[in-house]
Amino acid sequence: MTVVEESTGDNPTPTPPALATVEEAKKAGTVLDETNPTTITDTYGNEVKVLEGFKIAEDSATDVTGGVVIEDVSHGTTAGSQFVWIPVGTVYTSADKSTSKTITLDRYTFDTSGNPTPQGEKVIDSYFKELAMSSYGNTVAKDIEAFKTSATTNKGYYIGRYEARSVTQRTAETDALGQITIKASDYVYNYVTQPQAATVARGMYGEDKKFTSDLTNSYAWDTAIIFLQTFDNRTDKTKPYSRQNSLNTSLAPQGTNNLTDLAKQDKICNIWDMASNGYERNTETYSSSIYPCVTRGSTYNNGNYYASYRTYGSISQVYDGSMFRPVLYL
Repeated sequence: MTVVEESTGDNPTPTPPALATVEEAKKAGTVLDETNPTTITDTYGNEVKVLEGFKIAEDSATDVTGGVVIEDVSHGTTAGSQFVWIPVGTVYTSADKSTSKTITLDRYTFDTSGNPTPQGEKVIDSYFKELAMSSYGNTVAKDIEAFKTSATTNKGYYIGRYEARSVTQRTAETDALGQITIKASDYVYNYVTQPQAATVARGMYGEDKKFTSDLTNSYAWDTAIIFLQTFDNRTDKTKPYSRQNSLNTSLAPQGTNNLTDLAKQDKICNIWDMASNGYERNTETYSSSIYPCVTRGSTYNNGNYYASYRTYGSISQVYDGSMFRPVLYL
């Protein structure tokens, strides 16, 4: 976007970008700002922070309840990668702001009816904890307190629209760790250990940006589920998303990564496959020196696990169903 400078003597001051809403930015189709995050509003007046070098994707919703999608435009090898805004705090659902819902950033457990219980710093099921440091060898969040503060202060964060992807298909754990993308057209980035997933997720955008990339933490995963259940746009809502293992029913044997976009069903609020496709690496820690690494979700063909499910494994555990999803935050 061209920024027009308004002269004030010898010190010209940049005029703020003219695009003020998600809808306007979507129609324009251009990067909002290549060097700084930009704050715009959705249809209902909810704030959205568009990261430096990103634009609003062509198929993005115009309100956060439907899933606002940003697309990388300016960062070279990651161009085309997409992330969905997870709002935190009050979410307005009418233009006059007379109606709203609340999305609270937290760690949660979900009962069989999908009802959430916030857990915060509590140890879940006597074993699971989001630690600032771990002595077991698994990789914790880059800075969990910074993430929590940012998500609350900025009224949201971004989660990968898809699991991490790779331009070339990975077929074994011996494949070199390469650049990740979040593009539907690329291959799922599998056969990675939890520390490897954390390393490449953190390195997706490097250290010279005004935003941070990291492996998904338990606050980000659980709050995203709260968001998806709150604004569930499925026709059939008989089963809560937190307890859903796959939405692909008869198509499940193919694996959601192998389905065409028209055949895929695991999409809610513009986010794909959190209920299935693969077990996703997480920064949460299981209280075991042998099995400290936590995964979330389910493989497409396993009906015993579901979107909010927590399971564990060793640091060296690697297989085709081990995947991950990055988060971005200011």
